[in-house]
Amino acid sequence: MRILHFMNAPFSIDELKSGGEGIHSSGGWMAALLGRMLKDTGHSFACVSFGKTEKVLASHDNRIDCFIMPGNLFDRTSDHTLHAYRDLAGQWRPDLVHIHGTEAAYGLLTARGMVKCPALISLQGLMGPYSSWYHYFGNNSILEIVRMHRCVEILSMRGHWTGFLRAGNIAQREKEIITGNRFFMGRTAWDRAYIRALNPSAAYYHGGELMRDAFWQERWSIGRARRRRIIFTNAGGYPRKGTETLLEAVKLLQPDFPDIQVGIAGSISRRSGYGRYVRRRIADLGHTAIELGQLSAADMAKEMVKSHVFVSPSYIDNSPNAVCEAQLVGMPVISTYTGGVPSLVEHRRTGLFFPTGDAPMLAARLREIFDDDDLAVQLGGNAHTVAVRRHNPDSIVRETLTAYENVLGNCA
Repeated sequence: MRILHFMNAPFSIDELKSGGEGIHSSGGWMAALLGRMLKDTGHSFACVSFGKTEKVLASHDNRIDCFIMPGNLFDRTSDHTLHAYRDLAGQWRPDLVHIHGTEAAYGLLTARGMVKCPALISLQGLMGPYSSWYHYFGNNSILEIVRMHRCVEILSMRGHWTGFLRAGNIAQREKEIITGNRFFMGRTAWDRAYIRALNPSAAYYHGGELMRDAFWQERWSIGRARRRRIIFTNAGGYPRKGTETLLEAVKLLQPDFPDIQVGIAGSISRRSGYGRYVRRRIADLGHTAIELGQLSAADMAKEMVKSHVFVSPSYIDNSPNAVCEAQLVGMPVISTYTGGVPSLVEHRRTGLFFPTGDAPMLAARLREIFDDDDLAVQLGGNAHTVAVRRHNPDSIVRETLTAYENVLGNCA
């Protein structure tokens, strides 16, 4: 088969062949899947993404072609931009198109009949529920939301207030993508429910996500971990990630655990209003919070096994990869009960839940882990067992290839 992948992040051929091991940004699971299928099958693949370029950047090697196209398909997309992607697909002549995510405009190509070959859309996040006021901003007050912006951002229509309005527009486009396509692949009860609600006649296939090798090679143990060190990722990205909730919970615990520490992975802007807002909240904790910056898979896995617990305080998420990675290395996870996370975590068996935005309850869950080594070890061990089965590479490649065959068979 010839399979054309549309992705939200650009990858080099070397990154794909390595299974995404050296990638410091998001999307490593997509590179891991494509890299594995290159090894395990005889199919030919192309990877198409967009980036900051004025012309098409193309690279080729044996059975894999990579294209980086001009434009940003997260923003409003002109017909001219979509036509460029249509023309590329026509020139490459795939048997099947695999579109990763509904956030970008790729799905319009098949929803509007611009690309005629069958398409399978893998679900990542879902902008419909992500774009609601509470999910986007959490329980922050209007005053706090204003504090997340610099004056120049408000005047120039930038920052998260504009991002919230943009998210609503993307959600409308996503609805057209979901109602206009036939075949979807997801991994949680939550994303399946949303597809069924918007498109009852759609075919839904289960497909897990590959974890990069680094998370298979590291293994957490209570003896290796630094006591009362929390690991967290994506602090400076979006308010929906719940950074403020975690920092508030840590502040509540400081009097009883003066050595508590938070390792924050991911970039935090020094220029944006929200980045500065998060930095002020971090500064309130003194030396308790440590910025780790953007990490490769290997570095992130090492930081995980050095930590006592992983926390995911998001207001909404489908299947956060960082949770899956933490489970795979075998560490205890505390998460909000939201979106698709209940398909990943079972309360008091493979992790602990707390209500979204509830800092006192998160502090209570952290205290349980800090005070009970047996509980931490049990949760981490059970999570590892489940994650090994869930992310088995052979099973995931088999699920994906079976979905391809079914899609092609149903379109014959």
